[in-house]
Amino acid sequence: MTLPDYLVLGGYFVMMISIGVYCARRIKKQEDYFLGGRSFGKLLQTFAAFGAGTGSSDPINTGTTTFKAGMSGMWSVMFWLFVTPFYWIAGVWYRRMRHLTLGDWYVERYESRWLGAAYSIFGVFFFMIYGSMFFSAIAKTADPMIGNTITLFGSQVELQYVLIPVIGVVVVLYGMAGGLAAAYYTDLIQGLCIIGLSVMLIPIGLGALSESPDLNPGGDKSGFEVMHDQLPDSYFEIIGSSTAEFSLYYVIAIVLANLIGVVVQPHFIATGGGSAKTEFNARVGLVVGNFLKRFCTLGWVLTALIAATLYADVPALVEDPDLTWGYASMQLLGPGFRGLMLACLLAALMSSVDAQMVVGAGLILRNLYIPFLRPNRNEKEYLWVGRVVGVVIVFGSIVFSLTIFDMLGQLQLTFWFPLVFAAPFWIGMYWRRGSTGAAWIT
Repeated sequence: MTLPDYLVLGGYFVMMISIGVYCARRIKKQEDYFLGGRSFGKLLQTFAAFGAGTGSSDPINTGTTTFKAGMSGMWSVMFWLFVTPFYWIAGVWYRRMRHLTLGDWYVERYESRWLGAAYSIFGVFFFMIYGSMFFSAIAKTADPMIGNTITLFGSQVELQYVLIPVIGVVVVLYGMAGGLAAAYYTDLIQGLCIIGLSVMLIPIGLGALSESPDLNPGGDKSGFEVMHDQLPDSYFEIIGSSTAEFSLYYVIAIVLANLIGVVVQPHFIATGGGSAKTEFNARVGLVVGNFLKRFCTLGWVLTALIAATLYADVPALVEDPDLTWGYASMQLLGPGFRGLMLACLLAALMSSVDAQMVVGAGLILRNLYIPFLRPNRNEKEYLWVGRVVGVVIVFGSIVFSLTIFDMLGQLQLTFWFPLVFAAPFWIGMYWRRGSTGAAWIT
């Protein structure tokens, strides 16, 4: 990393915080902070859904699994492809609920504030686990670019113990100030950055393959031809064998689990349509935003295949494939562009964590603090409590990240964790006789 790289990163941080300060002026009540006044059109809803659903861990996880197993590794992210069309149906639910949190829905449907409180606790832990994966991804990428240790006050400190808390502070500053509106406006900018990082390495990597004297001695083959010559045929199989990490049966299991559980992911009350100006905006934003991620996934897979061709024998990557994206960025990008790559990955992290921070704060405020501790207080107090809770959520994500520091393990937790509250949601939506006791037993 050079001075231009650090200047790019510094400029990015300043821009995000400025947006948060600007949006803070418009916040007068809870609905403004937690749902942006329900005023967003198709463009912002699209990039909100894209940003919230695309974290910094997604290109890193795709790079890791593809580097190890070939194209079948894309299912670490691409399994959402088969869930996405159902968003057209679900997109209007959250708009019609007219609630600030999904916990409010559980309270109303099952006439139990305790069930709403239980959901809010689940939601906060879900956000902490989900967010921790994004923080881990940034540290894994920055490792080959900056080094796994840095000097702080004369002592050598592992990179993740400095970088992750610093990023957390930036997220807190603009999210705490501007609420969901700040998250959405930054998501628009960050979404463009995510699309940029998805294709940035591809032309440079293909050029490096065709120009490599070791891989292409005659210099007469294109990058794609070199890739096909060097990698085994199994690397181009979309579905792995029954013994592969992502076999057909495992992919089917993940798709079904996420189709059932995605509807109770807490941020869906906002990015799923609750913050949209109209029902049609909610549907278009949720579906188009998530299909954008599917196209970006193809770019991540191709980048990982290029890295697997160029760096298959690098000991550091063989030992820890999570470093693949960062190593490729360090080798292929020049000064300034490495900083841009990190800024784009930071955009992917922030566009997810900021929405989770705001929605999680709403859950605790609406379903724990107000009903059980201090009802009938003024909006100013509630807004400040929401901001403080948001800080706690980000802090929890940082703790989980530094404790687990295993992106694939963190990802697999998010597959199954939402199923706890999924059955009461589906029953409550479609069966009038679903009761409070049944929800608790479930």
